Amino acid sequence: MNLWNDERKIPKISINVKIKVKTDTPEEFAAWNSVFGYIMKKPRTKLEFITVNSLRKLPLHELTVEDLKRYLSEEDYTQLLKIEGIFNYKLTNDIKAFILAVLRLPIKNIEELLNVKSNAI
Repeated sequence: MNLWNDERKIPKISINVKIKVKTDTPEEFAAWNSVFGYIMKKPRTKLEFITVNSLRKLPLHELTVEDLKRYLSEEDYTQLLKIEGIFNYKLTNDIKAFILAVLRLPIKNIEELLNVKSNAI
């Protein structure tokens, strides 16, 4: 789609994000950097950023890596397992929302997971 209705090229946008997370050990710090680097190499489109906005409204602090297992590819799950403690207990909703959007977990599935968790309590 050409936004300008002429022959100008559409610019490509690249966004780099660096997020520092409080870690307890150098190994945990290295794991976070490795996994976040893996996540940032995944393709991102405007859709992921729109999804982040919708996900931010959900109580993502309740989600754990184990909860997400059936919705993730084996590789994505293996990567998140490396930072399970960070993901489960140290990330803000905004960062979790970004990660889940880039990993392309459907909002519907996340809402179902959260409903099941809240009904189990």
